[in-house]
Amino acid sequence: MAISTPDPRRRPKLPRTLGGRRLQPYSRADAPYFRSPGFYVRIGGLAVVIGLAIAVLLLRAWSIQVLRGRQYASATHQQAYRTVNLRSPRGAIVDSRGRLLAGTTAQVVVTADVGTLGTIDNHGVWSASPSGWQTLKRFAAVSGTTPKELSNRIRHSVLRSPFAPAIVLPHPRAGLTTYMQERAADFQGFQVLYEPNRFYPGGALGSEFLGLLGEVSQQELDSKAFHHARPGEIVGQSGVERIYDAILNPGFNVAKVRVDSQGRIAGPLQVPNIKRLPTLQLTIDMRIQRAAEQAIRDGMASARQFGHSPTGGSAVVLNPWTGAVLALASWPTYNQVEASKSSSYIASLYKDPAAPTLNRAIAGVYPTGSTFKPIIAEAALSAGIITPSTPQLCSGSFDLGGYIFRNVEAGVYSEMTLPTALAQSCDTWFYRLGDRIWQSNPSAKATLIQRWAHLLGLGQQTGIDLTGESPGNVPSPEWFLRTQHFPWTEGQTINLSIGQGTLQASPLQMAVAYSALINGGTVVRPHVAEAQIVDGVRRPFVYKPVRKLHLVDTWAIKQGLFEAAHDPAGTSAAIFGTFPIPVAGKTGTAEAPPRDDHSWYVSWAPYGHPKVVVAVMIEHGGFGAEAAAPAAKEIYQAIFHVKSK
Repeated sequence: MAISTPDPRRRPKLPRTLGGRRLQPYSRADAPYFRSPGFYVRIGGLAVVIGLAIAVLLLRAWSIQVLRGRQYASATHQQAYRTVNLRSPRGAIVDSRGRLLAGTTAQVVVTADVGTLGTIDNHGVWSASPSGWQTLKRFAAVSGTTPKELSNRIRHSVLRSPFAPAIVLPHPRAGLTTYMQERAADFQGFQVLYEPNRFYPGGALGSEFLGLLGEVSQQELDSKAFHHARPGEIVGQSGVERIYDAILNPGFNVAKVRVDSQGRIAGPLQVPNIKRLPTLQLTIDMRIQRAAEQAIRDGMASARQFGHSPTGGSAVVLNPWTGAVLALASWPTYNQVEASKSSSYIASLYKDPAAPTLNRAIAGVYPTGSTFKPIIAEAALSAGIITPSTPQLCSGSFDLGGYIFRNVEAGVYSEMTLPTALAQSCDTWFYRLGDRIWQSNPSAKATLIQRWAHLLGLGQQTGIDLTGESPGNVPSPEWFLRTQHFPWTEGQTINLSIGQGTLQASPLQMAVAYSALINGGTVVRPHVAEAQIVDGVRRPFVYKPVRKLHLVDTWAIKQGLFEAAHDPAGTSAAIFGTFPIPVAGKTGTAEAPPRDDHSWYVSWAPYGHPKVVVAVMIEHGGFGAEAAAPAAKEIYQAIFHVKSK
């Protein structure tokens, strides 16, 4: 049966309408719902929900891009980079005339490539690979270290800063660095680099106040003094380097290195420019400082010529009006240039029995001998116990209850007033003055002397901006009973009246006390820092005085100390009698059994218009005129440009 095909010319036609109604996309049964109010409520609610969702997404996008854009960008940056803490150069230190005392130079170091020599585990602990260990052994053989020591240094460096170069030899020998550079293939993983280091144009000059440097310890990090420091930083350990570390120490120079998703280095180290640091200006005059250090050595040499065995010495040059320290010398001392290069040298300093790290000018305390006499004189004058013209006997001895206190000049016997007694330093005159103070109020046990010593700055720290200052000791009756297990008696007062016994004072304290006696009663606060210089702008530091005293008849004390240096019978007239600058000063000979006496000289110049106070102390140097006074003269020659004859 044949099947016919449709005629392509015949096309079916659909009606435009079906029963007069339009086609609808829903069934006839649902038609009422889609026209109901409930349908439109649901549609509207859905539109609101969708609108709110879009608004939330837009607000979130705005928050991410605008409000927290920097935070997220920083987080993304941190994931792509790691920080590397590099040591920065410290700020410069200059003297009062701008001459450089401590600067910065480049120091050769040997570093280890952490990734080449080993791996870091998930806990951040580095360990050497087998090939790295062999390299460590080869390097240890030529560097004088051990593989274990090198490994510990790398491990310590990684824990502190995983991406920083690990310094394994901070002070390599010059020959070693040359050898490494010539045989670089034999020491893959080690590199010779440069890092900042202290530079001292004056050599060892000024070690007494500049101080040492070292890596900050955990104990220091826990202290308020180093709240600005971070582990691994090089900080000041003593002197102005420590006191002004917050100014001189810029902290780490934070560099960056790009890493991949697994934390591996994927780019070069990016080191930012080093910021300009403040310069610390000191009150120290380098020329006077050099002269003071030489004068101490010469004073010790002079003491040896008189048959003594000096063990050290110190000197202070102080502005009596402001407290500015122009020179602060101590001997023996150390070489800070060597200390900046060798940790073993630093370790040897603390084992040296001569105590070269002890700043004798501020930490060395001794009986003062006769340099204490102006202090007891002012105590008696202020209390009205004597006047400048009160006569007292100067004799060869003084008898107190059968105990004989002797004078240096056994044959002397004459009445003296205060100026003459000071000029000739009559011990028995001041024994009688001490006894007179005791008898004026026996119940007070002559503590008037101790009170005035405290007021003038003895028995307490002066507050100088240096480390290691000793307070010394002004013995009170209570202290004496507690430590000596013996009551304070009139005899102890007699001994104290000439600066003997358990009295202990530093040269700096004596310089401060004499400054108050000659400047009208202002107890200055000594200091070695004068200003900080930032971008060429000088910002001076301000030091308020400790206290202001009301002094009585100090002219008599000044006259007596002038006569001591100029009257033929004066104790230092042989030294200063013909000196072109008028000097006033007091010698001191302090007993220090079983060895030789300590030699003191405390003075000022010019007499009428004081510019400086000079205090010199030579340990076991004999009489004050034998060692300390000649050293003081040498310092004055440098200050006032007087040529020695």
